[in-house]
Amino acid sequence: MPHRRKALFSLGALLTIAGALMLSGCVNTPGQATADDVNNKAFTFPNGAVFHPALTNVATTLEFANNATTFTLSSTGGTATGSNRFGSCILTVTSSIYPPGKGPQANDVITLNPCDFDSTNRTLTVSNGPTTATSNPVIARITNATASDLNDKAFLFASGEIFHSALKNLATTLQFTNNAGTFILSSTDAGGTARTATGSNTFGSCTLAVTSSTYAINTGPQVNEIIRLSTCQFNSSTGALIISNGALAISSI
Repeated sequence: MPHRRKALFSLGALLTIAGALMLSGCVNTPGQATADDVNNKAFTFPNGAVFHPALTNVATTLEFANNATTFTLSSTGGTATGSNRFGSCILTVTSSIYPPGKGPQANDVITLNPCDFDSTNRTLTVSNGPTTATSNPVIARITNATASDLNDKAFLFASGEIFHSALKNLATTLQFTNNAGTFILSSTDAGGTARTATGSNTFGSCTLAVTSSTYAINTGPQVNEIIRLSTCQFNSSTGALIISNGALAISSI
């Protein structure tokens, strides 16, 4: 029996260690980059050889825009722009100011396979044939918010004063739906009752037109009120929404 107990203990210990290793392996699983992963983000690679042999040991930045359908590649000495499509990341150069032989040229196709985004470290790892490179952590890009930035996302603000003076110091959530054409503004009043205001959103900045509200008068936005956010910017690195009504400015948390 002692030998059997020892064997069972050893087996249990082995399974525990194996389980721990499996769990540790699940902490970070980079995968094929998507438009949401890279759009309006810039990735700087210390070595640009993966894009062109002349960029060996030259810091090179790859930035995506327009729902990641376009790219800009830049380094000391030049810039190339063009279109991107997924499958891996396939960059087709449409214009370049790199001198011939010094960087990508118009009509070049740069196939990056794999093209993996690491959501933990916020880096992009790409390969071009035998050459592989990993970027530095993504550079924050703050741009005017677009429908794709906001759609089906909810942004929590520590204070809702920017939406209505009565919401000062009340945590308030702004959520967008229907391709960011509609919004739901919600908070909980001092008595613990959940309140909401809903309506339509138009871009330019973000203009919220309230069409329904469960807020009592003087406690929150009312029907037919217009909330004009003169600044409505999205930080693609942190996922924060930065808004201003001209007098107040705040970032989501």
